[in-house]
Amino acid sequence: MQNQRMDSDRESRAVFRFCLVFYKTLFCLCPFGFPGRSCETLAIKGIIGLNQQLRNELLSMQEEDQRVLQELIDSGELGATEYHPRMKAIHEKNNARIKKIISEYGWPGFSMVGKKGSKAAWLIVQHAVLDTEFMDKCLPLLKETIIQGEAEGWCLAYLQDRGLTMSGKPQIYGTQHDIDENGIAYPLPIEDPEKVEALRKEVGLDSLSDATKRIQKRYAHCS
Repeated sequence: MQNQRMDSDRESRAVFRFCLVFYKTLFCLCPFGFPGRSCETLAIKGIIGLNQQLRNELLSMQEEDQRVLQELIDSGELGATEYHPRMKAIHEKNNARIKKIISEYGWPGFSMVGKKGSKAAWLIVQHAVLDTEFMDKCLPLLKETIIQGEAEGWCLAYLQDRGLTMSGKPQIYGTQHDIDENGIAYPLPIEDPEKVEALRKEVGLDSLSDATKRIQKRYAHCS
């Protein structure tokens, strides 16, 4: 029982660390196990016409996430507790809903929910830190959607790096950063530093040095 509590505490601290670093540095507002459906089928379903209702729902979910985040930053509450209960409650609610959405529609691509709606879907999954298995299962579905031109490559880069770093593994694209004790931003370990710039360029990301500078600036603004 004591070991279980220790594991739970470590998991809670890990979730908190990745949430806090991601929030304060990146955006500060930046085969899936569904029975009987292949990734290909899910990825193309619904492309015929824009689903305005679904688009609006995704944007609303994103807006609430970012609004509460900003409120916690402004009040100085973000970081005061491990995984603030208000933020956790929103993530739990959004996680449950995005799972149902993807189960029914597949990954929401441009033709289904527009670029803003598709980005909102990515943000919600990117924040699904309470369920890293779900995040990992989304990767092939998102990749297939990108191949079809229905999502942007950088979304996969961020999601893949997030899953790797949360598992204690080196990231591929250098999207995940941390802040040291002196308040200096730095990228978490990268699998192949010599190739990272080329890989970033392939998915439409700017240089790692420029990204780190931007993150440093945003962190200083949010602190």
